[in-house]
Amino acid sequence: MKPGLSITLCLALFAATASAIQPVTWTHTTEADFAEGETDHTVVTNLGDVKLASSTSILALADENLTVLYDVEQLGDVVYVAAGPGGKLLKLDGDKLVEVAAPGSAALDDNQQVFALLVSNGKLWVGVSGEESSRIAVLKDGALDTVIELPGVRYVWDMLRTARGMIIATGTEGKLLLADSNNNITEILDAEQANLLTLSADKKAMYAGSDTDGLVYRIQWSDEQKKYETFVVYDAAEPEIATLLATDDGILYVGTADAEQARPGRLGEASQEQAGRPDSAAAASESEESPGEEPSAPTEPSPIPNEPPAPEPLPEPIPQDSPETPLPEAAEAAPGAAEADSSVVSSTADTEPAPSAEQYDQLRDLMRTRLENARKTGNLQVEGFASSGGGGPASSSSQRARPTKSSQAEKKEGNAVYRIDADGFVREVFRETVMILKLIKPAKGDNLLVLTGNEGQVYRVDPSRDETTVLIDLDNEQLVNALLQDDGSVLIAAANPAQLIQLDDHVASKGIYTSKVMDAAQVSLFGSLTLAGDMPDGCSVTIETRTGNTDDPEVAAWSPWSAAKVFMPDPDLPELQPREIKIDSPPARFLQYRLTLTGNAMLSPAVDRIEMTHVTPNLRPAIASIKATYPEAKEPDQPIVTDMNIEWEASDPNNDPLIYKLEYRPAGSEKLLLLAEDIEETSHTWPTRLVPDGRYVLRLTADDRQANPGPMAQTAARLSDPVLIDNTPPEIAAQPDRQSKVLTVKGDVSDRLSKITAFAYSLDGAQEYVPILPDDLIFDSTSEAFTVNIADLSPGPHVLSLKATDGRGNVSHRSLLIE
Repeated sequence: MKPGLSITLCLALFAATASAIQPVTWTHTTEADFAEGETDHTVVTNLGDVKLASSTSILALADENLTVLYDVEQLGDVVYVAAGPGGKLLKLDGDKLVEVAAPGSAALDDNQQVFALLVSNGKLWVGVSGEESSRIAVLKDGALDTVIELPGVRYVWDMLRTARGMIIATGTEGKLLLADSNNNITEILDAEQANLLTLSADKKAMYAGSDTDGLVYRIQWSDEQKKYETFVVYDAAEPEIATLLATDDGILYVGTADAEQARPGRLGEASQEQAGRPDSAAAASESEESPGEEPSAPTEPSPIPNEPPAPEPLPEPIPQDSPETPLPEAAEAAPGAAEADSSVVSSTADTEPAPSAEQYDQLRDLMRTRLENARKTGNLQVEGFASSGGGGPASSSSQRARPTKSSQAEKKEGNAVYRIDADGFVREVFRETVMILKLIKPAKGDNLLVLTGNEGQVYRVDPSRDETTVLIDLDNEQLVNALLQDDGSVLIAAANPAQLIQLDDHVASKGIYTSKVMDAAQVSLFGSLTLAGDMPDGCSVTIETRTGNTDDPEVAAWSPWSAAKVFMPDPDLPELQPREIKIDSPPARFLQYRLTLTGNAMLSPAVDRIEMTHVTPNLRPAIASIKATYPEAKEPDQPIVTDMNIEWEASDPNNDPLIYKLEYRPAGSEKLLLLAEDIEETSHTWPTRLVPDGRYVLRLTADDRQANPGPMAQTAARLSDPVLIDNTPPEIAAQPDRQSKVLTVKGDVSDRLSKITAFAYSLDGAQEYVPILPDDLIFDSTSEAFTVNIADLSPGPHVLSLKATDGRGNVSHRSLLIE
């Protein structure tokens, strides 16, 4: 019979007598279970679900000299991108990013950078950062024209359009500026931070985030005071606020980007336990009924006081295509505006010397200027500012000394997304060892998209479900900025490589998940596979399996993938009812499964649980060792213990319980005598007083008949090394010689089984024995001759006590009365 056929027939027999074999079930249901598999247009959530990933496409790749896209905006049908190093304004032309011809008064050169774009009033506004000064330019008829001069401002990080004008976040003096319709510049916040990096606004206020102490400012216009009033709403544990997202319902999301906390890999291990999932519907209902209650969250909420009392709401930001309150163009600049600029913005420019080149090299660059350094360190530098003048974001010579940061939250590993509700309560909704560079709130659902560096991942965070998913894992190292489009898709400006990527608002039409290789340890028969999860209408999941006898299917041939079994929505099945199929792959040691998920554009199936059963043929137990020893005596002259300890090590490949039997036979005999049977422990005590002295061999038999009755049971046996049983003390023969004043006693000590190990005497009842050596000066035999010489004895009777000890510890005594 062929070996393969033999195995198959044996396994079939085992399956027919299933009561004799215990099936083993592999279960995949946690994030850790699924995380070791391979995903292709699929994702694994922190709740242990396998779903379809979002659909993505690369729209364009920038020129090889450009490594980072800083910002992206769309004006009409044209997509514009700010790129670097060496400030470049690009536009999407087909599948290419081409440089915008901009010969106007604000033409860009390699000593400038563009970090911020803004579309407003039907125009594209460009924030140009320079070494000596910065400016705001507008793209008009293919040319860049300067609109606002910003002398003494090193960086323009972000711009925001409000009804009162353009809000400009700057560095390295951390000032927030307002450019009104007459091109007048007003300083509305001197943050005493190196840089204000990011802006956002809702219907009541606008917000700014800093990079020195990680502060979030609320800025509101007060009609009563006729000025903007500011208040710090949050002091993050991390030193840099890279992105803010204010929503219409009064929620503010804050993303941090401490480069020192960015490193490859996850912050923690994938979840290995089932912990259930929040009831998002109940949470939403409670939130609506009692919006002021403290939210349930992974971290304790931190109440932020709302004093001083909030002033009147800020006029709602005007949509970018609104025709109201047009911002000035270069030709419309009001007389005296430049002078006003100088008096407000450049108050220190004429009195402070420009930083040296050495000082520039020591500067700590900001989030967007760190994007060209090593991926693992996260210490990313931007090229294009290498000149003799100008300072970087963190150490300008004109920067004021600031007190040491005292954060209200203990600093943790990684970076975080914080959610600040309308009442000022803060909770952490996301934390990972990434830099959080951009937050996007899709129009549909409660999800939050988190764009990160330095591993180019987009996370989808659903605070109501406590669910976090790596939505896509791109080849780019940093996903710097993004633009939510009207159709729900997201344009992503990426770096290293510099690419423009579109993330669709629907899932991929099809995705594949391939499990890790599972090891049954032996050739096994595979039974059923059950799948549980959510199957929306129009979705399906197909499953295939394959088996082999090597741990890598790419190294040696495995069986082909089995015929695909398709699971589709079935209205006749109860909700959450698992689906079951038979595993059609042949018996082998290793198994792998493959899922193909098909969605309906907006919805994805979710696989929550996979269970697979297999049985291994009943294998023979294994006995690794058996040894028999006597306990050691605790005191020198303590009587010997005659109970022998027998211990062994045994195991069963099927993890079946084992029953043991002990037998013994005298050396030289073939007849086994029963010592004990039906032993369930791995030790036994043998009272050796019940058997004659001699050498014996023990035989241990292990069997698994409890789990495998009848002919299915397997046994194993092992013989011990010879065991000596000697419970008889040695014999002492002695003859005194009384012919002289020196007492001489000669004799011998003998033992049938054990060597003599000690001999001693005492005289006239002395407690201390005097040890002596045998006549040949070495104890090496079962029989030893000895001589005792005692001089200067007084006349009269004396008692000589002799003591001999054998190797087993048996002790014999003999006393002689001598005249």
